Amino acid sequence: MLRNTPIGLRLYLILVVMLAAVAVIAIGGVQAVHQRIQVERQSQARILVEAALGHLHYLDDQARVGAISHAEARTRGVEAIASMSWRKNDYLWINDLIPVIVWHPSGEWIGRDVSQTRDPSGRQLFQEFVERTASGEGAFVTYLWPRPGSTEPRPKLSYVQRFEPWGWIIGSGIYVDDLDQVWRDTILHWGSNTGLIGLIGVLLAWMIGKSVTRPLAQVTRTMRRLAQGLEVPEQETDRGDEIGDLIRATQVFRASIEQREAARRDHERVLRQAKTVFDHISEGVMVSDDHNRIIAVNPSFTRFTGFEAADVIGKNPSVLSSGRHDEAFYRALWSELLQAGEWHGEVWNKTKAGEVFPESLSISVLKTPDGRVEGYVATFLDITDRKRREARVRWRAEHDALTDLLNRAQFEARLANQVRLAKEDGCSFALLYLDLDGFKQVNDTLGHAAGDKVLKRAAARIEGAVRTSDLVARLGGDEFAIIVPGVQGPDDAGRIATKLVASLAEPFEIDGDRVQAGTSIGIALYPHDGIAPDTLVAAADEAMYRAKRAGRGGWQFHTPGLVTG
Repeated sequence: MLRNTPIGLRLYLILVVMLAAVAVIAIGGVQAVHQRIQVERQSQARILVEAALGHLHYLDDQARVGAISHAEARTRGVEAIASMSWRKNDYLWINDLIPVIVWHPSGEWIGRDVSQTRDPSGRQLFQEFVERTASGEGAFVTYLWPRPGSTEPRPKLSYVQRFEPWGWIIGSGIYVDDLDQVWRDTILHWGSNTGLIGLIGVLLAWMIGKSVTRPLAQVTRTMRRLAQGLEVPEQETDRGDEIGDLIRATQVFRASIEQREAARRDHERVLRQAKTVFDHISEGVMVSDDHNRIIAVNPSFTRFTGFEAADVIGKNPSVLSSGRHDEAFYRALWSELLQAGEWHGEVWNKTKAGEVFPESLSISVLKTPDGRVEGYVATFLDITDRKRREARVRWRAEHDALTDLLNRAQFEARLANQVRLAKEDGCSFALLYLDLDGFKQVNDTLGHAAGDKVLKRAAARIEGAVRTSDLVARLGGDEFAIIVPGVQGPDDAGRIATKLVASLAEPFEIDGDRVQAGTSIGIALYPHDGIAPDTLVAAADEAMYRAKRAGRGGWQFHTPGLVTG
């Protein structure tokens, strides 16, 4: 039947069916619209009350800490609630638990005892508000109440909630008449739009019905064959009307389809090659969209992090964050990335198992031809082994190979830094210069191997006798130095030196032999004995030799007259 029906009539029938469906849906949705409007307006009333309660809590806190008086807090609370009642029918009121009206937009209610006030149905409304809020939760109450400036009771739905610290009930409500009017306006607007759409649809149906002809059907068949990938002979036409233009446009479309098919095949080949690289590259690769949500990762990513693709797709790369970098680091990273289009550096991330590892990371911005950001690609390598090697090399460069103490170069650098900090902070520190007594005799009688053991054990005793904040270094041979920050005076340094002398005076057990090797210590104080590193070292060295000349096994300050040991 429809096959023989004119196309224009078919369009009219379709339009009639669509309009009928819209009408059925509209009838079914009328009540839903009404309910939605009611819920929205109820929510507005509740939000208004909760906003007032939030401000009252703030004022109560201010009064409790003494910032304002309780009386001033209540006055400000009433003023704030009065200022929030800016619409004629959506106002706030306050009553206490007696109940007495504390504030109402109709001034004649303020101060009135409303414990016996009833609505036209006989309900003691304000007493009911007190009872309904006794649990501390808010409540919706439906009743009859006149509009402001009117005496005729109208259906009203109010939300009330108690502010317990002051014994106040805060309420706000909506008049059902207002909801009905909004609903009627909505339905009228909806109906007008539906009628306009119907009129436009009729006009379009008429225009399309008049413009569809047999040549258009031929063009449609040609397009379908092209879409199926079938051969289509070229259609020649000398028509100068719209149908002729359409046929010529079909020929252009045909050529475009052929070009696109060739480009698609080339593109698929490139994608296959790119996927091979993506899947087999040794670096971890992560691709994210313009909102920085992960959209692809490669197998190396999973190998490094333990996260499968399903674990991270759709998530922010922050799932890898180790917590070792602060917000300033990431702000600087994003600033450089967006300005330069790329960022390179080292970061600490974590695996799925929670293990933190260092990685060398490169991030590039992906942009469309018109310059719009469409995503980001990040490549990284786990550099844990490299970091370990670097740490070992750095540690070896900074420490004495025999005793594991700081070496001379590090001592000089740390001493210079300590001088700088002391100048900035205006504080003092001590430099202790140690030389083992009788160490040459150990080497001569027991050999250098035994001497090395004495040096290692002496280093351990020195570290055990000082604080963890003190810096101990071996300068070479049997010479040691200690930087003691934060000393309050000569006595502090003297106590440490005494402890060192006593510790090193104890014999060493070396391969069954008891070896005696005490120490002589020289002490220089900053800034008393110098303000430059070289000056302090020379002063401590001179004091150490003076201690040796005084009989060994003791200590001396560089400055004569200070306490000696």
